[in-house]
Amino acid sequence: MSEHTPATPASEKRGFNLSALAAHERSITLFFLIAIVGAGIFSFLSLGRAEDPSFTIKVMTVVTAWPGATAQEMQDQVAEPLEKRLQELRWYDRSETFTRPGLAFTALTLLDKTPPREVQGQILSGT
Repeated sequence: MSEHTPATPASEKRGFNLSALAAHERSITLFFLIAIVGAGIFSFLSLGRAEDPSFTIKVMTVVTAWPGATAQEMQDQVAEPLEKRLQELRWYDRSETFTRPGLAFTALTLLDKTPPREVQGQILSGT
């Protein structure tokens, strides 16, 4: 005859039952509920209040016009000297220039750590 182990009844199989624990330990459940609600209220009250928070886009566009100049003249006599001068800026990151007859478009990108007020003063003063 083969020996076989009897099946264990369902009442002996015990696992973690969170619902039964919450119903049985009402004071602990109430404590956690109040703690979570309190943390939520505190988090809500400490959120920032700015409807439209300020941020600065650190890209400028420089448009130069020279009526009657060819695209090559714009590149050689306007765009390249302008780019060299812009590279002297302390917060310079990169620049991209597009030229066409009579016009040059330069997009200047500054570093992320750039202080907006100082750059504005430096650009406007030409130093």
